[in-house]
Amino acid sequence: MLHIIIDGYNYINRIHTSRIGDVFYLETLRKEFLEELALYRRKRKADITVVFDAYRSNSFNRQRDMYKGINIVYSKASETADDIIIEYIREKRAGTVIVSSDRAIIDEAKRCGIPFITPLRLKEAMGSEEKGEEERTRIIKGNPRILPKKLRKSIRTIEKI
Repeated sequence: MLHIIIDGYNYINRIHTSRIGDVFYLETLRKEFLEELALYRRKRKADITVVFDAYRSNSFNRQRDMYKGINIVYSKASETADDIIIEYIREKRAGTVIVSSDRAIIDEAKRCGIPFITPLRLKEAMGSEEKGEEERTRIIKGNPRILPKKLRKSIRTIEKI
């Protein structure tokens, strides 16, 4: 089964490009994001984990929560969401896709052979769910040469999104 791991605040900051300074506004954006993911999860039947930074909090343990079937992980005081996502990457579970635009996470995913996409690409994928199946069909044209096996596997996993 497909398992999507998302860097939560990275996604929110990339999609909503204006500076987010108000804590109340950030909380509203987080709830809207989780609602969108819940709808997407119902349609795609994927496991979704969202990792948020909570390194400014006083918590000494990771906090875990569940929201409409979505796993939410808040980092502990001495770590960042990037650290947690890199741990997930190093576990190398089959069917895992990383959603982040953070360079360290992308580099680690490349090194471990885990497919990744940017937050904008995920937003497009969630939006394309509403368009219908006939618009999502692809006509394959061009070079008939076969891509390397690793690349084909990554593409298949990303297309599931």
